[in-house]
Amino acid sequence: MRVIYIDILLLLNFYITYFLTVGASCLLHRKILLKRRILAAAAGAVTSLAIFLPALPFFVNLLLKLAASSVIVLSAWGFGGIKKFLSNTAFFFLINCLYAGVMLGLWLFVCPEGMMYNNGISYFNIPLWMALSATAAAYFIIKIIRRILDSKNALDKKYTLEIITDKGNVTLSATADSGNKLTDFFTGLPVIFCDLDKCRQICPEGVLMQFSEKEKVTEGIKGIRLIPCSTVSGGTMAVCFKPDKIFIDDGEKKKEVEALAGFTKTGLKGAEAVFNPVIL
Repeated sequence: MRVIYIDILLLLNFYITYFLTVGASCLLHRKILLKRRILAAAAGAVTSLAIFLPALPFFVNLLLKLAASSVIVLSAWGFGGIKKFLSNTAFFFLINCLYAGVMLGLWLFVCPEGMMYNNGISYFNIPLWMALSATAAAYFIIKIIRRILDSKNALDKKYTLEIITDKGNVTLSATADSGNKLTDFFTGLPVIFCDLDKCRQICPEGVLMQFSEKEKVTEGIKGIRLIPCSTVSGGTMAVCFKPDKIFIDDGEKKKEVEALAGFTKTGLKGAEAVFNPVIL
């Protein structure tokens, strides 16, 4: 007969639920306040006491899981309307089922010493470092999946880019390109490549001087960054500056981003602006 320590059970499931909600928020792009994360984790810890119940029929256990997920979701994100509530519950329930499936597989095929699984609740009597490592790895995988999904989704959309400086503002049609990985070494800001002709009216004089045959200057201009880069035409130098504000609009929402506007002599060949979808 295996022994379950209630304090370990509650602490373990508090920790697991905390990261399940963080993982769901990552997939949903919906932030959770720290106090709500703790409240949701506490709710998850309490529901873990279902491990002491007799083995429940599948559909009863499913209803119990749905009810528990709903309580945790309300604790984490609140209600926010039926559509948002159902969306939050679905994502959290999906992640919870994936986790439960992994735990069931371990229990059936590996059955680690000190592990128990009942009614979708897992119990481990394992070292803390092992639990921390497993959770960190799972969260890292979720982040990678989210980034891949975001990149693929971004590449299919049409965007409008608005650049604002003290000279005025311009609006450009923009294309998402994951191949544009250029960032400024010193500031860490990504570079959005823009068509110079479309942006002349809002560019600092220093940028225009770099492309002037008469007044070509290579260094010492305040606010201008010269960044080596590679294009299909070969190596070149990107002339960059930081606008006051940059907005990217995908037709559904408008988001302000932190980035540099960059220009090259080779131009963009048909595009008005190109950015890496990661900045969204």
